Amino acid sequence: MRKYRRLMLLTVLLAMSVLVFSATPQVSQASDTWSVETASGKNVISLTQADMENMPTVTATAGFRKSGGKVEGPFNYKGVYMKDLLDKVGGIKKGQSLRVTSRDGYVRDFSHLEVAGNVLTYDKDGNLLRLGNAEMLLTYESDRDAPIAFPRIIYVSENDKLFTSGPLWMKGIAKLEVVTATDGWEVKLTGVESAVIDRTIFDTIIDCEDSPHLTSVWETMDKKGDPETYEGLPLWVLVAMIDGGDSPDGHYRFNDDLAARGYRVKLIARDRYSVILDSQQIARNNEIFVANKKNGVMLSGEMFPLTLAGKGLPFRQYMIKGIAEIQLVNLPKK
Repeated sequence: MRKYRRLMLLTVLLAMSVLVFSATPQVSQASDTWSVETASGKNVISLTQADMENMPTVTATAGFRKSGGKVEGPFNYKGVYMKDLLDKVGGIKKGQSLRVTSRDGYVRDFSHLEVAGNVLTYDKDGNLLRLGNAEMLLTYESDRDAPIAFPRIIYVSENDKLFTSGPLWMKGIAKLEVVTATDGWEVKLTGVESAVIDRTIFDTIIDCEDSPHLTSVWETMDKKGDPETYEGLPLWVLVAMIDGGDSPDGHYRFNDDLAARGYRVKLIARDRYSVILDSQQIARNNEIFVANKKNGVMLSGEMFPLTLAGKGLPFRQYMIKGIAEIQLVNLPKK
């Protein structure tokens, strides 16, 4: 009988230990069976998890926003800054992009701005906040992902309440390659604040399902009398990124007070031709917009990447093509 009781006690203890173990959150670690080829021209290296662990590592908390708007996280991750990895093959600069290939063959190019953390951020409810304040990491461990997900790209910030776009969080990375950017572009915005936008940022803002800014459309005629249609983002939405009207929680907000006091918006083309509009003309005016499409197709040629359009323009001559920079000038004194 004593042997039976002892056997039963051991069985119960074993069962309890299994239950406790299964109920304890397990940290997911990648194995050294993977390696990441990192290349730039003739500079090529291969890195395993062990190699990454010997580099300056980062333990960070981060989360992401799914395409449908739902936010997940934050979760704990461990990895290395992407900049540190790329520095081993010469770094990345303007005019280049980072081509990332996953083990399943999926390929995505990240602009040098995205690698530098110049991406859109969201709050815990999935609402669009602002640009930047993030850093790109290549991770090898977390309390969320299965080992097959590693190495994985994530974005972190000093404020772990900021979330970034889920599609940027590529997983199962097999190759990182610095290449010449082919169809990328950048437009510099300068005013009370400064920002730089590229194709990805522009498209994200214009397609954001939570954004109150509807796509502006202008149906008109060209010089030959043929119909043409322009689509884009209201100019005042871009101005709101640099006019200092941000809300306390960090959301971009158009500064109506500053616009009423008066300043000028200067748009400069690649050839340095420029046009100037008054702040009152563009304030919350969806009929003056920055077009990225003509007749349903992305702009090309002299119009690339962006062209000023809309029936709210004073004259058609204001349709400046190939916009490279937008400035707020003659700002009122404080």
